[in-house]
Amino acid sequence: MKDLWPMVAAVVILLASASVIYVAKKNGGTLPKPSPSPTPAMAVQLSNEKQPKVSVQFDAKGNYVTVTVSNLNADQLEYNLIYDATVKGNQIQTGVNASTSVKDKSTYTQKQLLGSESSGKFTYHTNIKNAVMELTLRDESRSSVFSATYPFTVSAGESSDLKAN
Repeated sequence: MKDLWPMVAAVVILLASASVIYVAKKNGGTLPKPSPSPTPAMAVQLSNEKQPKVSVQFDAKGNYVTVTVSNLNADQLEYNLIYDATVKGNQIQTGVNASTSVKDKSTYTQKQLLGSESSGKFTYHTNIKNAVMELTLRDESRSSVFSATYPFTVSAGESSDLKAN
């Protein structure tokens, strides 16, 4: 049986090659050209007056952040907080995210742990640097109507309004 595998592989390669040659001859000696993938439509961005206002407020120890997004003109909100942090002595890139319906809401507020929790045990991220918030708003058909990246700095006990890059 061991000696049969090389022969089976050779037959499969031969059949595949014959199929390619057959298709090429059928098309006048050339292989069919691949059709390009359709280019996705660019997201229609909200006008300046309809764009969201984003702010963050950190607790006294910098372990939690309360994210507030106001002036919502969307049905769905998604964001990622991405940053470099020290976790259990190791420097890693990590973060947290959220996704929720905001239909008929003008403001969204969510308190987020900057770390992880398992069975009531918390691991807090420390020395957070290079932090950004990636925000996407979507309409009822889930098409993006707004997308922006907001850099921020974790400052224990502080709050700040974020400006998009």
